[in-house]
This record gives sequence, structure tokens and C-alpha cells, in this order.
Amino acid sequence: MSEKEGGIFYNVTNLLEQDYRGVNIAVYALATAGLALSVHKIRPVSKFSKASKIPEHFIRQHEPLRGVYSGVQHSPVRLLVNHRAPIYLPLWHSSKPPLPVKLWGVDIVSGNAVNWLECVAKGQQVTLKPIGRDKDDLVSTVLLHLPQKKTKTVETLDIGQKLVELGFAKASVPQAIKKDTIESQLAPVILSAEARAKSYRNGVWSEKLPPIPVYVVYWRKGSRLTVELLILTARKLLQLLAVTSKGALLGVKKLALRPFKTSPKQVQAT
Repeated sequence: MSEKEGGIFYNVTNLLEQDYRGVNIAVYALATAGLALSVHKIRPVSKFSKASKIPEHFIRQHEPLRGVYSGVQHSPVRLLVNHRAPIYLPLWHSSKPPLPVKLWGVDIVSGNAVNWLECVAKGQQVTLKPIGRDKDDLVSTVLLHLPQKKTKTVETLDIGQKLVELGFAKASVPQAIKKDTIESQLAPVILSAEARAKSYRNGVWSEKLPPIPVYVVYWRKGSRLTVELLILTARKLLQLLAVTSKGALLGVKKLALRPFKTSPKQVQAT
């Protein structure tokens, strides 16, 4: 080994044998700081029971919060959601009360809304999309997830939009809404749901608006029956077409295989 190569080997060996406690401490400190920052941003063990406890970036970025619908708070009417943290700690989380939620752009005006929520949403999974705060109440949309046993799928519906459509709530959309925001997407949907509720005199609108003319009622029933009849006819035609196609394919298959079948030899009597 040359002197130059020996010098390089010695320098590398000496470098590896040195004590780098300061560097290790700095690396560990940076890793710990990064982990602490991630935990602060995600809040994996935080169960929120007040809107004031929810971080500002959660609301600004409309970070989805998952939980279970547990009931209704009266005066004013608020939905109570048992928020579920990503990491569930039974002894700590079970002692905290549910989070009161005010539906954005919706005012509940009928007691039937409470009955509907108790029958449909009680104990079901929900997802919140925070939009703002109203003191200790979270202003948010609430998506209800309903499992369908027959189809083994999950139906998702917006509780605020559904209550407005049923006539159990009124639209309360702010006038000045910025473009390209979640509010600008929600407002037309809620207003459209209220227009539909008024058109069909659902819920509170059956008393606040004049009755629907008789000819409109019959026209709607006739239109609905016509659509149902068309759907039923289309299904029957598809079934008939499937059976006919299957029979035609079997016939073509038999005709195609007929030349390859050997005819039985005739035995001549002696």
C-alpha cells in the first residue's frame, strides 16, 4: 500500500472512530421536532368537544372530522356528534362530551327534524367538514353514512340539505359569499333543495304556502307513474332480449356443430 493510500485509509478510519455525540443529539432533536410538529398538525389523539379546541388550520383547510351522531341539543338546535380521534383512547375519550355542531346555511324550524334525526341518524357514522365557529359550536356540514344491508353499500347524504328538502329546515345562506370556496359550492345546493321543498309543499311549506292546484298534483302523479312504467317495460324488454339471445346462440351452436357429427352406419341384413 502506498503512503498516499495509507494516509487516506488512516484519515477515514480516524474519522469513523471519532465521537459524534453532538451530531447525533442534533439529528435526534430535529427528528423529535419534526414528529412533534406532525402530531400537532394531525392531532391523532385529540377528541374535540368544543369548537374552540379545534385548531385553526383544521377549519381553514376544512379538514374532515369523523364521528358518530349521538343526539340533538335544544335551544338553540345543534347536532351532537361524538368525535372520534384517529387513535382512540377509551379511558380518556369516553369522559368527554359530544361536539355541538351548527349546520352551515341551515336553520332547523320543525320538531319533525329532531324525530327524523333520531330515527335515521342515531348511532350512525358521520363526517364533518368544518367551515367556522359560533362560540363553542362548530359550524360545519354533516355527511351521514347509512349502510345498506341489501346491496352491502353505504349511502351518503348531507343532513342539512336533506332537512331543507324535507321541509324541516329553511335555507339561511349568507348574502356575500366568496367565489371558489366551499360555501359557494354549498349555497346553490341548499337553495335548490328549498325550492324543491316549496314546490312540493313539504314540511313547514304546506302551511306557509297556498295548496298545490289539483291538476298539478295529478300531472305529477301521472308523470311519476309513466316513468315507473317505462322503467319496468325496459327491464322486461331486456330480460326478453337476454332469453332470446341465449336461445339464438344455442341454435347457432347446434347448426355449427351438425356437420361434425358422424351419422350412425346402417347395418345391412344378410
